[in-house]
Amino acid sequence: MAAAYMPEISHAFAGSESESVFLTKSESPAGLDLTDVTRFLSATSTDPAGRAGIIYGESIYTGSLLQEHLSNPSLFDGDQKQVLEDIGRNAGIIEGIVGNSAANAEVSSAVHNETDYNESLKQKGDTAKTWVNIAFTGLKFPEHLGGEAMGSVVGGAAGAVAGGAVDRLIEGQQLEGARDQALYQSSKDLFKMRDSVSQQTLWSVHDALARNHVDLPKDGIGDSVRQAVNDGWQDSDYYLNRSKDEYE
Repeated sequence: MAAAYMPEISHAFAGSESESVFLTKSESPAGLDLTDVTRFLSATSTDPAGRAGIIYGESIYTGSLLQEHLSNPSLFDGDQKQVLEDIGRNAGIIEGIVGNSAANAEVSSAVHNETDYNESLKQKGDTAKTWVNIAFTGLKFPEHLGGEAMGSVVGGAAGAVAGGAVDRLIEGQQLEGARDQALYQSSKDLFKMRDSVSQQTLWSVHDALARNHVDLPKDGIGDSVRQAVNDGWQDSDYYLNRSKDEYE
């Protein structure tokens, strides 16, 4: 469900009148409450399968947005660099909430070993690839895969960038050995996850730039997006603390 509502979730963090950046066909893109969204993502992140679903949903939506904006600059009346930074910050916020929530809840104790998590990641990857494949065929998304909500953001050429993101996630986010037990329990592991979403977002940016032959300075754009992801990751802690304070 988190994956299917990724456009609305992104709108909640970005605020009003952000439709020109976070594209969606939803009739009510700003219909979700920010505190409720934060608490939902946090609670879902305590389950390995739920965590994997959020990560895939965010990565697919990010890749799709990058493709759409770089292939059609008229979607946003402004600097393309700003759009890329907004998308990068959003990725950092969402995956920062995932990482910090997992750490705070000591999820590693619930993940019995790396096989459990890796299997969940693989299963979600298979579902994610189904999303992308359906997008290429032009068929309607089944309801249990998010229906029209997901179909509206993974269509056309956007699927190519999103598909590459899925393959890299399977390779880059699997757990190995003793690291499974220590994951999310120390700042070292959290920084590794932050670097992972930063690298994933940068790969999608470079894919979209190359695919659309966009003439933007590679190093400059890369540095701006990386910093935006890091800023979003840092902001995620604020959203988590704020959502807890409002319910205390």
